[in-house]
Amino acid sequence: MRWEEIRQEWFADQEFSEAFERDYPYHELSLEIGGLRADLGMTQTEFGRLLGAPQSTVARLESGRQAPSVATLTRIARATGAELVIEFRRPKHKRRAKQRIAAASSAGDSGSTERVAAFASDD
Repeated sequence: MRWEEIRQEWFADQEFSEAFERDYPYHELSLEIGGLRADLGMTQTEFGRLLGAPQSTVARLESGRQAPSVATLTRIARATGAELVIEFRRPKHKRRAKQRIAAASSAGDSGSTERVAAFASDD
C-alpha cells in the first residue's frame, strides 16, 4: 500500500483528523516527509543517512511537532528528487487586505499603501 493511500484512509476518520491537526501543528510537512521516506522504502535511519542527519532528526521531523527549517526542507527535496514549493496565498477576504492598506496609510508610507492597494485589487 502506498503512503498516499494510507494517509487517505487515516484522514477519512474525522475524529483522527481533528486530533491530529490539534496535536501536530506541522502535520502537513511531517506527512509529506514521512511519505517521501515511505515511497523510497527506507527506514528512518537510512533516510537520515541520505540527508546527512541522525535518525532522531528524521523522527522529530516526522512527528509533526517541530517545524523544519527551509534549509532542511531543501536538503530533503534534493535528496529525494522532490520539488519544494513554498508560497504565500492571497487572503480570501478583501477585508484583511483593506486592513493592511489602512495600517500602511496610518504609518505614513504612501509607497507601501500603493503597493498593498495594488495587491489587494488583484483578488
